[in-house]
Amino acid sequence: MLKFAFEVRARALRTVSVATLLTAMVAPAAGLAQSQSDPDEQTTEKSEQAIIVTGTRREGVTYLESARPVDIVSADVLNRQGSSNLNDALRVAVPSLNVQQFVAQDGSAFIRPFSLRGLPPDQTLVLLNNKRRHRSALVQITNQPLAAGAQGSDLSSIPTIAIKSIEVLRDGAAAQYGSDAIAGVINFQLKDDSDGFSMTSRYGQFYEGDGEDVTLAANAGFPVADGFINLSGEYVRAKPTSRGAQRPDAQALINAGNTAVPVPAQRWGNVNTEAARFLLNAEVPASENATVYLFGNYAWSTGDTEFFYRNPVTRTDIFRSVPLTNTPGGARFTFASLFPGGFTPIFGTDIEDLSLAGGVRGDMGDLQYDLSAIVAQNRVRYELSNTVNPSLGPQSPTSFNAGKVTQRETQFHADFVYPLEIGLVEPLNVAFGAEYRREAFEITAGEVASWQAGPFARVLDPDNGNQPIGLAVGSSGFPGYAPSSAGTWSRSNWAAYLDVEGDLAEGLNLGVAGRFEDFSDFGSTFNWKVSGRYDLTDWMAIRASYSTGFRAPTPGQSNISDVATNIDLVTGGLLLTTTRPPTDPISQFFGAQPLDREKSKNIAAGLVFDIPGGWVLTADYFNIKVDDRIALTSRIPITAADRLAMAAQGIDPGDVQTVRFFGNFFDSRTEGVDFVFSKDWRLGSGTRLGVNASLNYTINEVTNVRDARAVDRERRIEINSFNPRWRGSITGILESGAFSGLLRASYFGKWTDAVPNAVPTANAFDQTFGSEVLVDIEVAYDVTDSVNLAIGANNLLDAYPDRDQRIGQQNNGIIYPQFSPFGFSGGFWYVRANVNF
Repeated sequence: MLKFAFEVRARALRTVSVATLLTAMVAPAAGLAQSQSDPDEQTTEKSEQAIIVTGTRREGVTYLESARPVDIVSADVLNRQGSSNLNDALRVAVPSLNVQQFVAQDGSAFIRPFSLRGLPPDQTLVLLNNKRRHRSALVQITNQPLAAGAQGSDLSSIPTIAIKSIEVLRDGAAAQYGSDAIAGVINFQLKDDSDGFSMTSRYGQFYEGDGEDVTLAANAGFPVADGFINLSGEYVRAKPTSRGAQRPDAQALINAGNTAVPVPAQRWGNVNTEAARFLLNAEVPASENATVYLFGNYAWSTGDTEFFYRNPVTRTDIFRSVPLTNTPGGARFTFASLFPGGFTPIFGTDIEDLSLAGGVRGDMGDLQYDLSAIVAQNRVRYELSNTVNPSLGPQSPTSFNAGKVTQRETQFHADFVYPLEIGLVEPLNVAFGAEYRREAFEITAGEVASWQAGPFARVLDPDNGNQPIGLAVGSSGFPGYAPSSAGTWSRSNWAAYLDVEGDLAEGLNLGVAGRFEDFSDFGSTFNWKVSGRYDLTDWMAIRASYSTGFRAPTPGQSNISDVATNIDLVTGGLLLTTTRPPTDPISQFFGAQPLDREKSKNIAAGLVFDIPGGWVLTADYFNIKVDDRIALTSRIPITAADRLAMAAQGIDPGDVQTVRFFGNFFDSRTEGVDFVFSKDWRLGSGTRLGVNASLNYTINEVTNVRDARAVDRERRIEINSFNPRWRGSITGILESGAFSGLLRASYFGKWTDAVPNAVPTANAFDQTFGSEVLVDIEVAYDVTDSVNLAIGANNLLDAYPDRDQRIGQQNNGIIYPQFSPFGFSGGFWYVRANVNF
């Protein structure tokens, strides 16, 4: 059952009481819940500012009238932040959403997985202008336990300046929208102005003097035949940070006189990125009763981060001396001649994201229709530099194209809404429709040198009695995709749905939805939902829902192949781990089975208070049970006995030490509560004070395990406690004339990072990191009616997480936990200029 254990731990100079913030805070009046003005203006403000389109297919429903909890994040809230990444902006605005910074985590460092209500990113459906957003090509092969194995959308590919608002439905909605909508739905609404021009430029850096961040963005609207074309563009350049220490083994080499060792040998901090993003949104009337629309995006980004340091003494699989001839005493070679101080591979990505959606919507009498088609693609190319393929010896290049992964999707939708008059207070809203989707996942092999087993993979050493020795195979850090891993895998599905909603009596709303979906790879599924709301008084209502849901395994999850390097937290050494498809012979040797869909049951109930005078409070309870969750196994050691048994079956695992694969391995329950509060005060003389506050409590629990290798002691603990159970924020605004000021406090509760070994040791143990309050501030001034200047700071008081006390982490130069929910780079200041015409 739900347990409340709210902890606020005092910290010198960094603890901010809620009472103080409520009385002194200044922050935007628009926020998660749209603020209310004085009573005479409430009706107008509701109708104009708080209409939602997510979670309901009725027109004119406000977020306070909805039977399902919906947060509204305005463009103003997104603009009043120092972050250039949409993931970070959402984390601040929606406390039930968590997203970490990633360092040495392959592609996850650049396509960062988010978690809504403690569930993986692919259990949250993402919409763009009410249409399903395509997923990224990245399958999250990461150590982040709540995202491991997920394949969700890349939120950062959407330019922030193109967003009119974001609606976050905190309720299961698979019966309404299909696969993935288990935790909820994030719906990005695009700007639709037919005139005007706005431009934003922002510069900032961290207090430590690194991590420079530059953003240039523009938006313009143009009238076209009683319609509009709205264009947005954004350029972002974010430089890396470094918050680690020199590795002890690297320092020992320096102390011994090795002057070629890098300082630091391995960097821990934010990644190095550059991105350009563009978006088009357009509508043109085709007739009096029909409108043609088109929207799409193109985004490109590149970035790099550092992998683990290769020590020239201890990494004998790379730096071992090998003979160049078969003659005793002949010439030999070692990579120490190229990298006498060792080396740290640099892992890079080149990401391209594009989509185009178009259609026509209109009405034929009372029947409204929306016919649309979508094509989309996301491509991630991997590159490595400052590394080698050891098995190629002196012929090895030092940079590699390691291959790429591509996700392609095609969708067709037919949606209809009809008001059916059956004698109720209002006509019954009957929505129905069908859709067809096809998606393909492709792995393209890297250049030969990135995966090839070269001549030094196994040689006979004439200086040691012709004993066999060898060097590691593949580009060190991330061996490229081999032709045996390459290929294209696809699947299709079609769906039909019925969604009925109406007021059965004055103040009583009821909705029922059902959806049938058939997939070419695993069969069919039917899901349903019932929801309702009852107005107890003019200012208080109750709402509740029950739904079933599902998430289909993606072609990417079913077919991904990968090799990654991880830390052995016990020894501090490195482990070469391969991820294989469930159908791969290595996976099947260890018991892998084909993937099936995940199934969910979602219960929600809440209270809505819309008290005269603009006092708004919502409280919502949720309970989400997910069965047959798809997960990666833990790293399964490949023993000498395993290798002999596999060899007898003609299976070659190569030189990897551990293997992982996907399966439907466990069931879970996610339970919690959300509180949202908002209030505006008109203080006279054009002065306005607004306060918004949100509080989320979420707890995850593993209820059944089918394979202990997927949910071992480490993952069970981290599913329960890896994200803070308590997240909260409180913000407000003080606007007076040309001045405005913002102050925001974000609370992150304690969280735990566990270790994989069954019995923690003195060097490797579970560590629980304490709670923290981060304070953001911004002061802005309208220089003219068109120009606004602002200066601000994220993490004003320069808060850092607790230091990592584990020797295994410290041996890699880690000072602060790499998975901290609010990062570990400290305070960040910025200046911003907005121009509007």
